[in-house]
Amino acid sequence: MKAAAAPGAVTDLLPADQVLTGDEGLAWSRGFPAEAVVFPAGLEEVRALVRVANETGTGLVPAGRGSWLRAGGWTGGGRVVVSTERLDGVGHYEPADLTLTAGAGLGWGDLDGVLRPHGQWLPVDPPGAWAGTLGGVVACGVSGPLQGRHGAVRDNVLGLEVVTGRGRVLRVGGRVVKNVAGYDLVRLFTGSRGSLGVITSVSVRLFPLPGADVTLCFAGEVEEVLAMAAKVRTVALPVAAAEAVAAAPAAGREMELRVRVLGGDGEVEEVCSRLVREIGAGPGRMLRGGESRALHRRRADWEDGSSLVVRLAALPDRLAETLARARGVAGRLGGEVSADVLGGLVRVKGSPGAAGADGPAGILVRTRLAMEEAGGTMTLSRARPELGARVGWTGSPDGGGPLAERIKSLFDPRSILSARCP
Repeated sequence: MKAAAAPGAVTDLLPADQVLTGDEGLAWSRGFPAEAVVFPAGLEEVRALVRVANETGTGLVPAGRGSWLRAGGWTGGGRVVVSTERLDGVGHYEPADLTLTAGAGLGWGDLDGVLRPHGQWLPVDPPGAWAGTLGGVVACGVSGPLQGRHGAVRDNVLGLEVVTGRGRVLRVGGRVVKNVAGYDLVRLFTGSRGSLGVITSVSVRLFPLPGADVTLCFAGEVEEVLAMAAKVRTVALPVAAAEAVAAAPAAGREMELRVRVLGGDGEVEEVCSRLVREIGAGPGRMLRGGESRALHRRRADWEDGSSLVVRLAALPDRLAETLARARGVAGRLGGEVSADVLGGLVRVKGSPGAAGADGPAGILVRTRLAMEEAGGTMTLSRARPELGARVGWTGSPDGGGPLAERIKSLFDPRSILSARCP
């Protein structure tokens, strides 16, 4: 079959109401350059799509709701987006076991709606999760500030069902926490961004909802906030998350340290009191319950609408240096910063317009060199393709080297699925 006819061969496998093309496809994918978007409604349809793609040489891009299609520069070559939106059923949920198995297309908000009536939640809070799906969160593998207390995404995934680039169905891991047999393929697929297979089902471990949710907010100049952050990071108290962000104009200070404490009512009150004593200052504001949850829900959407998002990461005890470099980038590119105090990750969002004689590319290249010399990293989460090509998305020009190539060849030998990270 000729390559020109290949997308049609794939889209013809599904009914018309499961295919979007032209302007409708572009609108759904937020302008991502694909020739069609398809919505398989079951495992066998996913398998058939992958098999025909192999026969015709059609590039596929796995996606959930399409909210992260452009993130990280991974998905530049696909001709057909395969959305798992319709794979959104809950296959197994046993509240007493604190485990759940659901289709990869289950929306994050829908997942919360299933769990909350049973007093449970999945404490994973990556950027943009509420616009995405369970499978999308797992495929991207990006964690948020709660990972310091509850672990990263990969730590909370028990099992996966995946259609590989060969068209084979793999069921790896299981539905229980104690499941250690053979190679840990769950961790391999978590964060692989659909480059090895289409995730169709996910099993996760759950946690009881905390009885109390309190966020203490301390405003101050940068040096003051860093000093407070150091105390929070080293204190022997169960802090769930801590972030340093730009303070609201009304605060009259440069930054705000937001410390989140979760647990039983008495435990949280005791931890908050001890934190205030350790820091040596009272919070400018204290948010409880729904107000605290709403604040962190908004924080998860912090990157939305930005054409550039940069992630600078180093050891947490080097936060002052990392934050200084991030603020330098933000100042040159007209952006803002948000720092994960416990994880040592600082994000910069902005709009790279005019930025001096060498433009944003020069600024970012020099920042990466400085971060790598200090033992850290700089990656682009979001950028225009031309800027990503000039700067490099990860700083690893070989895309992971021979080992990554070998793994790719085992699961997707014809590179039907989205390619390795550039």
